[in-house]
Amino acid sequence: MRQAADALSNRWGLAIGTFLTFTVIVGATSVVPERMTLLYATLPLVWLIFIYGPMILGMSTFSLAVARNDEPKFCMLFAGFKQNYWKSIGVFLLMLCFVLLGMLLLIIPGFIVAFMLGLSFYILRDNPQIGVVDALKRSRKMMNGFKMKYFLLVLNFFVVYLLCLLPFILITMLDIIGLLIPSLLLFAVFFFFILPFMQVSLAKFYEDVKAHNTDMA
Repeated sequence: MRQAADALSNRWGLAIGTFLTFTVIVGATSVVPERMTLLYATLPLVWLIFIYGPMILGMSTFSLAVARNDEPKFCMLFAGFKQNYWKSIGVFLLMLCFVLLGMLLLIIPGFIVAFMLGLSFYILRDNPQIGVVDALKRSRKMMNGFKMKYFLLVLNFFVVYLLCLLPFILITMLDIIGLLIPSLLLFAVFFFFILPFMQVSLAKFYEDVKAHNTDMA
């Protein structure tokens, strides 16, 4: 996290703008209007499938550029639409299926599966020639011995999110209408600072894990 903060210095504006765009695009494509038939209500989900994978790959590309002190550019957010488009969709769908199976069958808890496969998009970005299944396999192997570290990193940001959201929750519970909008705006400001901080921290984590798995990354 300290390394991520250093990498983001003098790049906060670009990072916030990039991840704000990511949030708006993904959020806009997942909205389901009221009073729609079941068929039309499923269209945003189908549309999201074709958007989310490439967007995550683009987000990973941008985050790695920041983490590696390269020259991050806003256009990197859309890199997944130019390269490995279908592979990014495949990685997203397989990850989603494995996590859901882990949650439903309780053979391996879903969150552990998510940790095991958490490096897949970074691996695909660094190795565009590999297949979808190979990206997942490499992530699983590389995460051996690192899942707890990954969990603690994600937990740190989860706690920060809760702390930022706490004033809004308390004001809502106490029904203090006058402070509702200011608290929501405050949370939004913190959210758009935390999101790039978290993503670059995860990219730094990938760099750390890759250094211990030079034969696979």
